[in-house]
Amino acid sequence: MNKTQQIYSDLQNLETTMKNYMTRTALLFLIAGLFSISSLVQAQTRRPYRVSDRTVETLLTRIESRTDLYKRDMNTALDQSRFDNSDREDMVMNYITDYENATDSLKQRFDAKKSVDSDVANVLNRAAMINVFMKENPLTPKAQRSWGYLKTDLNTLARYYSVKFDFNAAVIPTVTAYEKPYRVSDTEVKMILSRIETRTDNFKRRMNGALDRSALNGTDSEDLLFEYITEFENSTDRLKQNFDANKSVSADVEEVLRRAAAINAFMERNKFARGAERNWVNVRDDLQTLTGYYNLAFDLTKMPSNTSSGNGYTVNASNVKSLISMIESKTDVYKREMNTALDRSVLNNSRSEEAFIEYVTMFENSTDKLKQNFNSGRSTSKDVEEVLNSAAYIDTFMRDYRLMRSAERQWLSVKNDLNTLSNYYSLSWNWDRQYEPATKFDSMLTGTYRLNAGLSDDVSRVVENSIRLNSARRENIIEERLKMRLASPETIAIEKRNAEITLASSIAPKIMFRADGISRTEPAGQNRTVKITSTTTYDGVSLSYEGERMNDFYVNFVPMSNGRLKVIRRINLDNQNETVTVASVYDKIENIARFDSVNSIPGNNTGSTSTNFVVANGTELGAILKTGMISTKASQNNDRFTMEVTTPNQYRGAIIEGHVISSKRSGTLTGRANVELDFDTITLRNGQSYKFAGLIREVALASGEKVSVDNEGDVRDNSQTNKTITRAGIGAGVGAILGAILGGGQGAAIGAGVGAGVGAGTVLAQGRDDVEIGEGSEFRITATAPAATVNR
Repeated sequence: MNKTQQIYSDLQNLETTMKNYMTRTALLFLIAGLFSISSLVQAQTRRPYRVSDRTVETLLTRIESRTDLYKRDMNTALDQSRFDNSDREDMVMNYITDYENATDSLKQRFDAKKSVDSDVANVLNRAAMINVFMKENPLTPKAQRSWGYLKTDLNTLARYYSVKFDFNAAVIPTVTAYEKPYRVSDTEVKMILSRIETRTDNFKRRMNGALDRSALNGTDSEDLLFEYITEFENSTDRLKQNFDANKSVSADVEEVLRRAAAINAFMERNKFARGAERNWVNVRDDLQTLTGYYNLAFDLTKMPSNTSSGNGYTVNASNVKSLISMIESKTDVYKREMNTALDRSVLNNSRSEEAFIEYVTMFENSTDKLKQNFNSGRSTSKDVEEVLNSAAYIDTFMRDYRLMRSAERQWLSVKNDLNTLSNYYSLSWNWDRQYEPATKFDSMLTGTYRLNAGLSDDVSRVVENSIRLNSARRENIIEERLKMRLASPETIAIEKRNAEITLASSIAPKIMFRADGISRTEPAGQNRTVKITSTTTYDGVSLSYEGERMNDFYVNFVPMSNGRLKVIRRINLDNQNETVTVASVYDKIENIARFDSVNSIPGNNTGSTSTNFVVANGTELGAILKTGMISTKASQNNDRFTMEVTTPNQYRGAIIEGHVISSKRSGTLTGRANVELDFDTITLRNGQSYKFAGLIREVALASGEKVSVDNEGDVRDNSQTNKTITRAGIGAGVGAILGAILGGGQGAAIGAGVGAGVGAGTVLAQGRDDVEIGEGSEFRITATAPAATVNR
């Protein structure tokens, strides 16, 4: 190969190498281009403009600056033109405001990366309306030049967002013509509104000084007037705003006049310094002018100051004013008389006295409200009815509590004036209507309560102090019973609706009773009855259970002013002419009665847990002792025993379980042996277990011999060796009430009337060393349970 051929071959190889290199390079560029296009597509899916964020931001900032410059130039140009203070001036300034708002909205959305082409279109459409005005009304060259610069920037903005827009071809939205409700020029309306504002400010300053020097200083009446003035100013501001936006209507002016009427009525009924009155006359004159501008027929002295329904007074205003003042004066005298009467009565420092003070305060407040509304020209029959309703509580109190004659005479005088007041306002009123003063306590008493142990009596200490006179043999037994009977439930729910009381506690089911003062009788066993009375008083609700002294009890529910509830319980000591009183204080944790949340014993006693009862109150059961001997010789406290039920068939085969409370052998002085038993549960043949309580009526040993049973733990007649001495069972209707009120953890009530199991029976043997009850001994038992318990 010669040299020429070698050079040619090298060139061909170089060409091939270059072609391969160019191909690879082109491929790389192509790939890079594809990535660039992809990135561009992604970028465009994220933003609607085709330039950088910085470019758009710079343009928007420049548009804002040029808009401010254009607005200043336009203000100057309009002031020098024939459009000064005309509707056309107002129109173009409204256009500029709408345009600025649209620009601000675009800028905010851009900053939040949410702007779209429609935001720009909105700006351009607003600008188009300004452009039409500028074309039709050439003003100063400076204003035209400022607008030209701004239009250039707006066209650039349209291009950035790919919005097709032509100012010359823009379609201006049809604007509904604003039909002015006034018959004068805008300038005249604007001037009168400004003057009303200025004169209202002057009147307000004058009234501040006048009131400071008057008898109304620091009173509710002073506050009321300034409320009227504030409402008047607010309505005037709304009218001015609507006028500036070309939206004012005659209704806006009517609202201003209604607010002014309240001030006018106040000024007519209360005389002030001449300067203040003169200022108000000036405002009234301007309001009269404004009324004429808006083609309204108006008389400030006759226009109602509010839209409240109801009948006003039917006599001269001076008669009403004089009567209200007289009622106030007589009420003050009556209060002084009653304070003296209460201080000398048994009601001194009682809840009843507090209740009376609340009634009088309520009456005075309603009278003040009537007077304020009368002074403002807006009193109605409803205001008077509120006064009479509050007076009815006082009237009922005066009928129930006979106090000093001077106080009664003074109240009669107030009542006569109130009758006159009801006639003035065309009200039919009858003092003999049934008003329950205690209904005021409904909301105070109703609620859910939790025991406040720190504020309640210490039951253990009260009981220990109460049984010191008892013999040592009985002291422990009595102490245990009293503590169980007086232990307070942790929570109570109570609802009062007039005389209807609904009650539940954490250890007793929900029950209802009437606190109407009517005594009701219930059977108590052995052909005896008890009397149950519940009454609503000014102090709350009281409940008494009377018939046999050993079972009597008294309870008071007293709502306290701090939202707490005091429950006072009083019961009798066994075989003593003494009582034990315990007061428990509860904190209100809810204003409504949450019966379900506090009641741990369902009313229907369903379920299989031992916290429920199944054997109804008063059911007679026969049972045979099955396990172990019960003996004063060998039995210890808390020893367990079981019995199998033989009758009735419904409970045949059920197992009753119980325990020994105490066991004492015969002593030298007493000559008696006794053992006390208590019941716990009953398990039916189907295996379900329930709580059980009852009174032992009779015990017959396996040999047939009967032993004495004393449910009070005491032999009343030494010769009655075969006679059952029973304690009266609690009536079924009250048993559940007792459980809710007095119930402790185990001993819910006297006589185990709610099935709490205290004192099931004491078996005694007179003149014998020991009581011995062996397996096979027969028991006759009367079941005790809450009233809601039903047979299954």
